[in-house]
Amino acid sequence: MNDQLARQTIERQSHERDRRLLDTMPQCIWAADAEGRVNYWNRAGLEYCGLDAASLTDGSFWEMLHADDRDEARVHWERGVRGEPTFERQVRLRRASDGLFRWHLVRAVAERDDAGMVIGWIATATDIDDQKKAEDLLRQAVALRDDFLAVASHELRTPLTALKLEVSNLLRLARLDAGSERARLIAKVEKIDAQTARLRGLIDDLLDVSTLAAGQLELQIGPVDLAQVTSEVGARFIDEAARLGSPLTIDARERAVGCWDRERLEQVVSNLISNAVKYGDGKPIDVVVRAEERTDGGTDGGHARLIVRDQGLGIAPGDQERIFGRFERAVDSGKFGGIGLGLWIVKQIVNVFGGAITVESAPRSGSTFTVELPYRPLAQRMAWSAQPQEAAIAARAVAPSSTCTVVRGARTLPSAAAEPIAAPMPNPKRWA
Repeated sequence: MNDQLARQTIERQSHERDRRLLDTMPQCIWAADAEGRVNYWNRAGLEYCGLDAASLTDGSFWEMLHADDRDEARVHWERGVRGEPTFERQVRLRRASDGLFRWHLVRAVAERDDAGMVIGWIATATDIDDQKKAEDLLRQAVALRDDFLAVASHELRTPLTALKLEVSNLLRLARLDAGSERARLIAKVEKIDAQTARLRGLIDDLLDVSTLAAGQLELQIGPVDLAQVTSEVGARFIDEAARLGSPLTIDARERAVGCWDRERLEQVVSNLISNAVKYGDGKPIDVVVRAEERTDGGTDGGHARLIVRDQGLGIAPGDQERIFGRFERAVDSGKFGGIGLGLWIVKQIVNVFGGAITVESAPRSGSTFTVELPYRPLAQRMAWSAQPQEAAIAARAVAPSSTCTVVRGARTLPSAAAEPIAAPMPNPKRWA
């Protein structure tokens, strides 16, 4: 009997010590029984909510919550008491000193006996109102930035379009000129034309930032052959790769027809090849398209794979995830051009298509970017059908692809039977 009284005294003293400790903490803290009925408030909680311990009821806790948060929080709390995931949510609590509702992060953990049975609950509330306001301001700032980029991009494209037209006219006149300065004039105009195209690309990238961030990417879904797109886009990098001394090999023999947006697919291929040429350090670059083998003869369950491999500068392990962020670069911006958007845009487009992009790299050992795209990624989310006017597109998509090897500007085809690479087709958005 004496031992039992001693144990009870020790337990009572322990509980009193625990409560005194909880009263010294600045957080709002509550205790509840096994059924979730709140039966204890610490001093900070009482003072914050302006309550008297003598007048507390089981409903006092819920009365302190904002009316818009109360019902959902109570349902969540009851689920937690029944053994579902531990209660943790953001709610607004009324501060008695000024009557304002402030955001708090409320967490609850179970107290268990030696047998593991729940005997009660301890809940804490941490004031995160200032943090929430800072996050809201940051989101507003990002939204304003994206709006500015969208407006600025549209405004910049207007005079640039006129400039591009004038440069094209000037280049045409230069080629008609039979004077002694003809070659020199053509070279200068071509440089202007190249810089104009580069500026157009940068403006389009900025416009894509705002479009993708707002989730307003417009897609024209239809049958597209990744192999054909890769061959055509790769041909546009012949001169640039040759100038930098990088042999460019494009292996696109396997047809890979999927349900994608052709223009956005061109953008993915272009950005990846451009990245390889830029950081390839004058060494060979390989671009490969592969179609997954299928046993059912269809394409719904398969995917196409695009591999772009260089042997250049490489990427440190710590930077391989970061390079897919907005305005991120893995190298000194003073040595290479660009604004750090290419890979971010690629990742966003690949994600929209339901695919994935990975990179394997090491410093001075080159980089291998691999894109996997399901053939019908949008079948459940975006219905599409080939209209009569799309018949030509569908026919072209299933035509044989080819292998094109570019070595210092020289292009050769593997056999006479292969379909030659089509001449680059102008694209009013990306390739003008």
